[in-house]
Amino acid sequence: MKRKNLLLKICYIAVFSALCFAGTSISFPLGASKVHLGNFFCILCGLLCGGIIGGLSGSIGMTLNDIVFGYPYTSFLRTMVTKFLMGFLVGSLFRLLVKKKLNGKIFVWISALLLALLFSYMLTMYCLGKPNYTVDKMILCAILFGLILINAIFSFKLSNISNCLSFSIIVGISANVIGEFYIRIFFDMMLGNTYEVALATSLSKLPGSLMTSIVTIILVMLLFYPLYKATHKINQFNDLENDIDLNKK
Repeated sequence: MKRKNLLLKICYIAVFSALCFAGTSISFPLGASKVHLGNFFCILCGLLCGGIIGGLSGSIGMTLNDIVFGYPYTSFLRTMVTKFLMGFLVGSLFRLLVKKKLNGKIFVWISALLLALLFSYMLTMYCLGKPNYTVDKMILCAILFGLILINAIFSFKLSNISNCLSFSIIVGISANVIGEFYIRIFFDMMLGNTYEVALATSLSKLPGSLMTSIVTIILVMLLFYPLYKATHKINQFNDLENDIDLNKK
């Protein structure tokens, strides 16, 4: 039984890795970066099959895409780490919230409040000339606050499951955006660039990363329920059967 279960996991990871690879190839340029669908398939896998399968699928599929299309080792090492973290966090957090029957709306609003306070504090410290509070940190904080604020505004129209879903997606995407931003700076400095050059490079990639995140959130929120409903009976790793009401979003 354990051997069969392992074989099934490998098969699921192979299928979703291929989808992540193809999704990353479906892209269009935006500034110094690109908008793609790889994150969508990574998060979808995490939601349908669990954090481990989702994280591994995203990591393997998108890392292979970087290798095949000739990106440097710094790029695919960054992808390997951030995409696993994203898929793992979304799949694991969503299951935790749903199975414990926690109130997703409360988590959304608490996060929005904390980010608002954090941004206000960082802006104050920056205006006072504190060196630890720089423009890049405020930009990232503002982006995350914007995403969670939009979620909070729509939270009153969503069911608890949908609020748990949207909150989990934003947490995973935030980890991906922040991870990519700072790991890119780290590798650029390792290659001999100054911090200022590395920071400028990383900032130039933010528009593409942000647009990819927005597209991912919209697609997952629109398609998760139909796809879950279509696959829940044949999905061997569906452990949400008793937690999701298919007749109520």
